[in-house]
Amino acid sequence: MRWRVLALVTLAFALSAMAALAVAPLSPILRDALGLTRAEVGLFIPAVYLGGVAMSLPAGWFVDRLGVRRTLALGQALTGTMVAAAAMTPTVPLMLGCLVAAGFGFAVVNPATGRAIVDWFAPRERGVAMGIKQTGLTLGGIAGALVLPPLALAAGWRHAMIAAGAGALLSAALVTLTYRRPVIARAPAKGESARLADLRLVLRRPGVVVLFACGFALSIAQSSVLAYLAIYVLDTFTVSAIVAGQLLALAQVGGTGSRLGWGFVSDRYFGGRRRVGVVISAVGGAAAYALFALGDRLPWPLVPALAVVAGAGAFGWVGLYFTLVAEIGGTRHAGLLTGVAVMFTWSGVLVGPLVFGAALTAAGTYAAAWLLLAAIGVVCAVALGRLRPLVQRGVGAAEPGGAAPAESAGQRAEAGG
Repeated sequence: MRWRVLALVTLAFALSAMAALAVAPLSPILRDALGLTRAEVGLFIPAVYLGGVAMSLPAGWFVDRLGVRRTLALGQALTGTMVAAAAMTPTVPLMLGCLVAAGFGFAVVNPATGRAIVDWFAPRERGVAMGIKQTGLTLGGIAGALVLPPLALAAGWRHAMIAAGAGALLSAALVTLTYRRPVIARAPAKGESARLADLRLVLRRPGVVVLFACGFALSIAQSSVLAYLAIYVLDTFTVSAIVAGQLLALAQVGGTGSRLGWGFVSDRYFGGRRRVGVVISAVGGAAAYALFALGDRLPWPLVPALAVVAGAGAFGWVGLYFTLVAEIGGTRHAGLLTGVAVMFTWSGVLVGPLVFGAALTAAGTYAAAWLLLAAIGVVCAVALGRLRPLVQRGVGAAEPGGAAPAESAGQRAEAGG
C-alpha cells in the first residue's frame, strides 16, 4: 500500500507543479505575446513563489493539524483554479495576482507529500521514497516543457495554461477519493500537536540555520535555471521556442534522474546520510553554470548534455534536502519543519529570477549571471560540507507503513548527518 501512496503523492506533485510552473516553458511565447522584456518575463515564476513563501509556514502547520488528504486536495484545487483564472485575465498585473494566489495552494504540496512519506515509510526506505516523490516537480516540469509550448502554438497560450490548471484540479479529486492515513498511525493526542513555538528549539541549533540558508541559496540557482534556461538558449543559439523548451525538459530529466539516484545511494551506501549528495549536486551545478557563461562559444552538440548536468545540479539536491529536514523534525514536527524549509527554499526561488535578471540587465550578457550561480553553488557546497551531523541514525526506526516514534525537534542527537 505504501508504494501506491507514493505513486499517488508523486502524481499529485507532478500535476501541481505542471500547473503552478506552466509559465516557465511558456515564457518565450508569453514574452512575445505580451510584449515583455527579458527582466519582466522573469516575474512570473516569482509571483507563484511569493504566494508560496507567504503560505509555507501555515501550510506545514495545517498539514500536521488537519492531515495530508484535506490539505493536499484543497491546495491543489486552489492552484488549478487560479492558474486557469490567470490564463483568462486581460492584463499582466491581474495575471500576476492570480499566480500569487496559485502559490498559496502550491505551498501545501511539499509539506503534505513530505508528511505522507514520513507516515508511510521507515527511515531505511525514506531517502528513495522522498527522492521519488520529489521527482514529481521535475516530471511535471518535463511534461509542461514538452506539452505546453506545442499546445500554445496550436491553440494559444491561454488554452495551454487552462489545460495545466485542469490537471491540478483532477489530481485534487483523486487525492480526495483515494488517500488514506496508515492503519497503524494515530492522530496526535491533545497537547501533542505541533506548535509554532516549537520552532525555537530547532532554530537555536546553528547547523539547522545553515541548512536552511543553503536551501535558500541553492533555490536561487534552481529558479534561475527554470526561468531563464529556455530564454538563454533561444537568445544565444539559432533555435526555435520548441527546441528551447526541449532543452528545459532535458534539464528536468537531469534533475529527475539525480533525485532518484541520490535517494537510493543515500539509503543503501551512505547509511542514510543526505548531505553528501547535496554537496555533490551543488558542485556539479556550479560547473555547468560556469560553462554556460561561455555563451555562443559553446559547441551546440555540447549544450543538451550540459543542460542535463545543470538540471541535475539545480534540481537533484531537493529530495535529499527535504528528507533530512523531515528527519530532523521527527514524526511530530515533520510537516511544520518542512514548512519552514519550504519558506526558505521558496524565498530563494522567489528572488532567484530577479537576481539573475538584474545581473543580466546590469552586465548586458548572460555570462555574469551564470557565474553568479556558479559561485552560489561552490559556497553552499563548502558550508554544508563543514556542518556537524544533524540526525541520529538507527534510533526509533519504524516499520514500513508506520510512523517513527514522536520526538521533540530539539532532542534529535547530532550523530549521522
